[in-house]
Amino acid sequence: MMVHGSDAGEGAPGIVERLWDGRLGAMGAVLNTILAPAELAFRTLVAARDRAYRLGVFRTRPAPAPAISVGNLTVGGTGKTPLVRWVVKQLLERGRTPGILHGGYSDDEPALHRHWFPALPVVARRDRVSAAERAVEAGADVLVLDDGFQHRRIGRQLDVVLVAAETWTPSPRLLPRGPYREPVRALDRAGVVVVTRRQAGGAAAARVAREIRATASSPVAIAYLAPGSWLDPGGRPRTDSPERGVAVAGVGQPVAFFDQLRDRGVALTDTMAFRDHHAYSREDAAAIRRAAGGGAVITTAKDAVKLHPLLPDTELWVLDQQVIFEEGRDTLVAAVEEALR
Repeated sequence: MMVHGSDAGEGAPGIVERLWDGRLGAMGAVLNTILAPAELAFRTLVAARDRAYRLGVFRTRPAPAPAISVGNLTVGGTGKTPLVRWVVKQLLERGRTPGILHGGYSDDEPALHRHWFPALPVVARRDRVSAAERAVEAGADVLVLDDGFQHRRIGRQLDVVLVAAETWTPSPRLLPRGPYREPVRALDRAGVVVVTRRQAGGAAAARVAREIRATASSPVAIAYLAPGSWLDPGGRPRTDSPERGVAVAGVGQPVAFFDQLRDRGVALTDTMAFRDHHAYSREDAAAIRRAAGGGAVITTAKDAVKLHPLLPDTELWVLDQQVIFEEGRDTLVAAVEEALR
């Protein structure tokens, strides 16, 4: 589903997201009441599953190589993909051959990893154990699990868990009433918690870090997911920049992306927000082309790998994301190196 910037709140692709954001008013209050039993049932199942793993009823299978997971507590929107890229680059700098494992629930992230790292094995399978075996067979000597925090059947040496400063709450609602897949106490399983921020200020991120330190035993780092270079659809740097255009995003926090474009001085003639991991159709491409009116279409790297084949003759711009650690970088680097031993 797509929503234009002028419709029902920019970047709110559906009723679920608006419910979670508290933007449904009286309807939201009714839906929250209706969904309370479902949330309680989900919370009970999550707690029972956690207990089963802690007591050894559910067993964890050792990975065939050292494994590092990058995940989160919520449904999307924390900057997981840029952090996976950062971890993979750290491993490459240390002479390792990482294999990237994805759960196979979408095509965009595996395609983007293959685009970034064409020489590395990228395996997208729901069964992470068999995916790990396949990656090692293909030459990987270390594994990086993309969105692996809840996939506890495969062992790992390090869990890096991301928390977005913009959406953090110490008392979250779990699915389906809210975006959280696990309660905050699950952060105790993390090797390192990374508070990420896009539009939130540094003071807000520092406050979130303090609240996490007060409730979880894991070390905490802070990373700014900053707008980086302008790229073409093939990932090559561009020397110029767009002055105006239509912004398109199918990510967890599309409004943050749109705001970053405005901060870079781009005049947005329209914004088109789709659900995270949206599979773009020819009809979507036609709507984007009409909105652009022959002008520029500006999007994320994750969206570009899907949009470029559908819009080959469109002026497509990609704003890259860079990870800038403001606190705790050395802690995370040390944890990565420890995982390799």
